[in-house]
Amino acid sequence: MNWRLPPLNALRAFEAAGRHCSVTLAAAELHVTPGAVSRQIKLLEATLGIELFARNNREVRLTAESALYLNALTDGFRRMNAATNRLRDSQRERPLRIMCSGNVATRWLFPRLRQFHTINPNRHVLLTTSLTTATAAFDSDAADCIIRLGMDPWPADMVAHRLFDSDLIPICSPDLLQTGPGLKTPADLKDHTLLYSELRPEGWIRWLALAGLPPFESFTSQCFESSALVGEAASEGLGVALGERHLIMDDLRKGRLVTPLPLSQRQPEGFYLIYRRQAQIGAQLQEFRDWILSHEAAIPRAALGLRNAQARAS
Repeated sequence: MNWRLPPLNALRAFEAAGRHCSVTLAAAELHVTPGAVSRQIKLLEATLGIELFARNNREVRLTAESALYLNALTDGFRRMNAATNRLRDSQRERPLRIMCSGNVATRWLFPRLRQFHTINPNRHVLLTTSLTTATAAFDSDAADCIIRLGMDPWPADMVAHRLFDSDLIPICSPDLLQTGPGLKTPADLKDHTLLYSELRPEGWIRWLALAGLPPFESFTSQCFESSALVGEAASEGLGVALGERHLIMDDLRKGRLVTPLPLSQRQPEGFYLIYRRQAQIGAQLQEFRDWILSHEAAIPRAALGLRNAQARAS
């Protein structure tokens, strides 16, 4: 294509002077002298064969025709700047931004990230935790993807991959079993404090109903801000909590927690990897998504401690 355009420096000088209505301010923006700006504008006027400013002493004022030309140039420069920034950003190694709750981060994602970084040493992950991850709307400016508790159906503009089920089982400190009231049957929970998160109070309600026990309100209970705090309270012997099987396995192996009752209940929710639906997702997100899905699919159920007898809600 045969582009017949004036010199770029002349166009930049005119655009800056017209936008500021000042040769002096244009010179300051372009880091040149006012005389240099004036010479470029005169060159542009000579090239176009038209006067672009109505000059009156030191005042410069756009003509009606040059004002339209200025608007088109300003828009063009903005588009070129945005395209240049996008091109530069595409070449930078930007970290993959993942958001999840603190409990999921420390008890599930961190151990897996070690393996991910071993396989992908040049990939960087920026992890953000939030108490409201499970309830907040997805903000693509804050994260590329979120790992959160939820259930189908998801909004049409979201892609959701189920990572693992929500499977709750009673947990407590081993010291509580040795020094506290007996805890051999579900009915023994009447002598203990039930610990729960204010973000998820329905867990005990469902579990007690499954076990054929009185309503949750009949028991002594204590509420905490997050599931992570509930887990810490349980490990310190403050009561009995419901733990996610996928999130407590390390604590069980280390003996910080025990499962005094074998009755577990699968919840209708599950843990999902979610992100915005778009024509093409970034390479880093695609790589992490494919790896985490294949990693979870490869874990045998026995490794998750699912050999105990379970009663599952439909």
